[in-house]
Amino acid sequence: MIWQEYSCQIIFLLKVRTILILIKKELLQIFRNPVLWKLVTFLPLAEMLIFPFAADMEIKSLDIAIVDHDRTSFSRGIESAFLGSQYFNLVPNIRSAKDGELAMKKNKVDILIEIPPNCEAKLYRGEQPDINITANAVNSMKASIGVAYLQQLFTDYFQTVFRQETNGTFDRQQINVMTSYWFNEKMDYKNIFVPGILAVLVSMIGAMLSTLNIVREKELGTIEQINITPITKMQFFTGKMMSFWLIGMVEFAVGLLIMYGVFGISVHGSIAALLLLTAIFLLAMLGLGFMVSIFAENQVQSMFVLIFFFIAFILLSGLFTPLESMPTWAQIINLVNPIAHYISILRSIILKGSSLFDMRFYLLGISIFAFVTNAVTILFYKSRAV
Repeated sequence: MIWQEYSCQIIFLLKVRTILILIKKELLQIFRNPVLWKLVTFLPLAEMLIFPFAADMEIKSLDIAIVDHDRTSFSRGIESAFLGSQYFNLVPNIRSAKDGELAMKKNKVDILIEIPPNCEAKLYRGEQPDINITANAVNSMKASIGVAYLQQLFTDYFQTVFRQETNGTFDRQQINVMTSYWFNEKMDYKNIFVPGILAVLVSMIGAMLSTLNIVREKELGTIEQINITPITKMQFFTGKMMSFWLIGMVEFAVGLLIMYGVFGISVHGSIAALLLLTAIFLLAMLGLGFMVSIFAENQVQSMFVLIFFFIAFILLSGLFTPLESMPTWAQIINLVNPIAHYISILRSIILKGSSLFDMRFYLLGISIFAFVTNAVTILFYKSRAV
């Protein structure tokens, strides 16, 4: 019995030693490849340091034109209010609605405001004059946000004017609405966008490295040499997976440091929970990459398949569009979208301080995805002559 126990321990140690040797071999092979090591180093830095600044979806400047048919102190005060705002650039020499429409067609004006005649007189008589706002909706997001800015500016200006005219009685009739923004007090878009970019970074590193590595070995014929060695399929995939998994975890840690050092975004939740969920998510992405590499014959095929998956996953992930605003069919597809789950995990833990218990359903979904992709990889690798 003692000899059998020692034999089992020796066999286990030999298997572990084999896996460690395979991990060392994979790491050396990656950093000897001029393409892969650049993919590992330059791609994450470019994503984290360039994209959040280039893809800023905040509207910070709007070109507006005002056509004033009223020409009173009230209408001139509206123009002065726009001049004092940091969001609006007043376009001069727009005398009529026709001039404004022509300038808008040439993309010189984003929003055209037309103040009707007798606007001030109608207001003081208790009537409601119509102030026309025409927005260039080629960029629908810019148009909607710009109109929202205008409505807020008009509301503030009207309150100020009536407060002055009524010696403060208007102010007593109002309800003071106190607004606070949780988890993103300054409404900075980078606080939402940077964790999403970090999720895409981890996804691409995990899937691309595993796919390109396996397919390259198939093209060079080295994988056939490995298949005739005593190394088992489980040892083979474990060695490859652990090497890429280590690289992915290092990249994630570097991403967190950049997120804190450059953008000032700190993790409000548990670092341990964040690392655990990232580790499982990386296994899911590695499984996806291995699964693609099993069916692809060359690197071109594998990259086309990966691009197809990533375009669908990223566009539906909620990185650019809130998940709740998507149609029902898109939300159903997102149930099997690991990147959508992982972006929600990062935003919840980093910004809201959510716990691992709060993320239990995301954890379950990513774990199932990781199990299925890796199981399919092992199954078809055994049945195909690779």
